[in-house]
Amino acid sequence: MLTIRNWRLTVVFDNDRLSYWFAGALLSWLMMFLHLGLPIFHLWLKIPTPTIATVTGICCATQLAVTPWLFSARATRENPNGRFIQRGIAVYAWFSATTLALLYYLRRSFPEDPAIRQFVAIGMGITILFGVTGLIRYRKRSTPG
Repeated sequence: MLTIRNWRLTVVFDNDRLSYWFAGALLSWLMMFLHLGLPIFHLWLKIPTPTIATVTGICCATQLAVTPWLFSARATRENPNGRFIQRGIAVYAWFSATTLALLYYLRRSFPEDPAIRQFVAIGMGITILFGVTGLIRYRKRSTPG
């Protein structure tokens, strides 16, 4: 419980329900869209709102896909340190999936541009390379011996 002078605020969310993790992810991406996406990218940089919504949706969808994996690796009373290796692998997979999805969206948005094709090919190659090496590194740390 958080007390600020005469106000008492109770923490509504806890760490023990997966639905709270999903709600937190959805709420955070909604706030990101409303407070950063629209003012900066739409009003200031003049990017169309559907494009901003699509990018935000891709990022939100990949986070929601990885959330159960992160939830199972959280710290609990029985395991106060959590599953560090599983969390690392989940974050690598999440960031890699997000980057690959955004690069694919970029490629589909400009199908005839050779510079975009080259950029996307290099970006996907580097993402896959770093993703696989990160997964191998974490896997080696998790195996005994």
